Amino acid sequence: MADAEKKPAVKKSPAKKSTAKKPPTEKRTARKKKDRSQVDLLPELFESPEQAPVLDEMSEFPAVAESEASVPEPATKNEGENVLEGGLLAQGEVKTPGVEESGGKIESVPTTEERPSTNSSPQGHQLARASDLVQSGRIDEALEQYLEILAENPQNLKAHNNLGVLFDELGQHDTAVEHLESALKVDQDNVEVLINLASALTKLGRFRRAGDPVRRALRLAPDDPAARLAQAILSFRRGLYDQAEVELRWICDRDPGAGEALYYRAEALNRTGQFSEAMELMSRAAELLPDDARPYYTLGHLYDRQNRAFEAAEMYRRARDRQSS
Repeated sequence: MADAEKKPAVKKSPAKKSTAKKPPTEKRTARKKKDRSQVDLLPELFESPEQAPVLDEMSEFPAVAESEASVPEPATKNEGENVLEGGLLAQGEVKTPGVEESGGKIESVPTTEERPSTNSSPQGHQLARASDLVQSGRIDEALEQYLEILAENPQNLKAHNNLGVLFDELGQHDTAVEHLESALKVDQDNVEVLINLASALTKLGRFRRAGDPVRRALRLAPDDPAARLAQAILSFRRGLYDQAEVELRWICDRDPGAGEALYYRAEALNRTGQFSEAMELMSRAAELLPDDARPYYTLGHLYDRQNRAFEAAEMYRRARDRQSS
């Protein structure tokens, strides 16, 4: 009953950039529950190619110096992400991270040019309806619509890719991989699909298999920030923190607002013992990913290392608030 009577917090101006000596100011915007309508999907038929984010999604928080198996996945999309279907199913945002998933979400993934559909009219209407269902949060109905499309046309690239993204966000990574591999059989050089596949395989811990689609994406689009982010997250999850930090720095230098890349870079610095720089960058990541619990959780660990119990407790509180929202 108490929860139901809570009033939304009054919005204030964004917090100033934090330093290591002062915990980041919490943005008192009304927190929204995770919007399951936010997903990284390919554009529908007859639309011009747009960008759709790819983000790596993790479910747990990191602890200092833990193994890559326990590293958290992004829960929100990055600021400034160009999300075609409304953002991440869960973020956060591959900026498709997703990322940007974006994920801020990073860092969007440009959609490659698609070949014309031979039955564009009926399939186009069905794809548009599926897109509307996703945006309205009716995920089960959207899944059914995409499956109906594939029953009529098993070679529909967008239906396979979008199902792959939806199942990946729902945690059904094996099913996601099946659809994304089917999409690649239709267009083996689709950079977006390659990154989505690498993300799903990385979440499954199949790092060696994930390396192949990442390398192919980078050969096709060597300067694509989403492909670079997918490579960096793979390095991070494999425990190659120094290598990941270099790869993430490349992204952050070109896009200071890439919240997902900044989070992983700060976490890589944390894992390699560079705590002062990690705290500075993680404070910035908390500003760029205001609804993401992960930066606050790591900040709690960093304050704990300095025996600053009050600041640490505040960071943990903010992390719990966001995790439960």
